[in-house]
Amino acid sequence: MATAAPVTTPQIALLFQRPTRKMLDAQAFVPGGNDLRFELDQNGYLDMLRVNLTGSYAAANTITITKQQLVHAIVKKFLLDVPNRETPINISGSAMRVFNLRNNDFGTFPADPVPPNRTGAEANALYATREDVFPITEDVTNDFSLNWIIPFHRSVVDHKGALPVGGLPKLYFTVTPCNSLADFLTTTNGVATDLSDFAAVMTVEQVSFSAPPADANVIPGTEGAGYVVKYDEQIDVIEAAGVAQRVNIDPTDIILAIEHQVTIDGVLDGVDVDRLYFKVAESYFTDPNGIPSWQKTMDDAAEHGAPFPEGTFMWDGDLPSTGAAGWIHTDGINKIEAGITVKTGTSLGSIANIRTAVCRLIDLTAGA
Repeated sequence: MATAAPVTTPQIALLFQRPTRKMLDAQAFVPGGNDLRFELDQNGYLDMLRVNLTGSYAAANTITITKQQLVHAIVKKFLLDVPNRETPINISGSAMRVFNLRNNDFGTFPADPVPPNRTGAEANALYATREDVFPITEDVTNDFSLNWIIPFHRSVVDHKGALPVGGLPKLYFTVTPCNSLADFLTTTNGVATDLSDFAAVMTVEQVSFSAPPADANVIPGTEGAGYVVKYDEQIDVIEAAGVAQRVNIDPTDIILAIEHQVTIDGVLDGVDVDRLYFKVAESYFTDPNGIPSWQKTMDDAAEHGAPFPEGTFMWDGDLPSTGAAGWIHTDGINKIEAGITVKTGTSLGSIANIRTAVCRLIDLTAGA
């Protein structure tokens, strides 16, 4: 067994851990088909899963896209259910994509982000084929590639949430495909007529960290296994335009971030959102009457470096600039709510809802 160099002052576990990467078995991905189940390697601490979906489809020469959701909705659900422990991942592909956009620190170490693809003589064609792209071009075969990071740690420098898979029963990462491409695309003649020859393969890379050597002088608990970073979501139907649609959020655990995706008449729509408010117990985090949607979009862009996709809004209490100071501790809190008002006179159409996803931090040692 490897040993660590003598260190007199206790250090965080990450300084003694070694990252390992393993490709899980690739599987065919079929909309409306069976769930994909990836058996996890059970060594060390699970840090993240890097998911890629690559494939192609043919588009008819008469195709016209009339409505489109976030294409990452091609995954209906990501699920990792851990027996006798909190379920860390139970979230849709579209919601997880937004959480990926929220963070940019999913590298293995702090100075290890994924860089943008270079151009010219430094271009890497292999990397380019794995960038997020879902072209919709008529009368051709369209090649697409979509990516997700499924993180188990809080951040690249704080491994709270790392999953100690070595001491757990056999685990499976389950991916549920969308029912149909019509779940996120609407075409003139319907996707069954306008789109054909769909074929795709999903690959998953498991990134884990080894346990620190037995003689390492580690600060207790910094392996992160005493916590769970949990992602879950809910959908609330928008009942009427012109009045605030209340979204009640389960007031449990430590809340790091809350995301909303607003769908009006079947498409993500922020333009037709009038105002938003956010309230914890009796304290408003906004003007009680809400703030304009355009202002919230500007606030989100300022906090995260770029705007989110259309119709997407974020209440983020875990920004690098604030850290733990922005967390929402729910002890003694019995009510957390957001309110989203669609502009008066807006036609809601057949599908109008708010998808709300929450990132939570659960302290498994609390009360121990």
